[in-house]
Amino acid sequence: MKRLYQYKGFQIDVETEPVWKPNDGASLTGPDGYLAVVRISTQTAGVPLFAPLRLTAERSNPFPTEAEALMAGYSAGQRVIDNTATA
Repeated sequence: MKRLYQYKGFQIDVETEPVWKPNDGASLTGPDGYLAVVRISTQTAGVPLFAPLRLTAERSNPFPTEAEALMAGYSAGQRVIDNTATA
C-alpha cells in the first residue's frame, strides 16, 4: 500500500512493505507484519531530500497492520520536516 501526503510544502511518500517469516513449507497465511518506507521530497520538483527511511515498531518488530505502518511513517516524515526546517 502506498500513500502520498502533503506537509508544509513537502511531499511525504509512505509505502508499506510486508514482512514474512521463513517457514519450511507452503503457507497460505498473510504476512507477519509491515515495515514503513518513507521518502521525503519537494512538492514542486519531486527531488528526494534524504535516503528512504525504513521504520519498524517497538523493538524492531514489524507493525501489525498496514494502517499503523502508514500513520507511523507519516508522523516520522512530519518530524523530519519540522526538525530540518527549523534547524
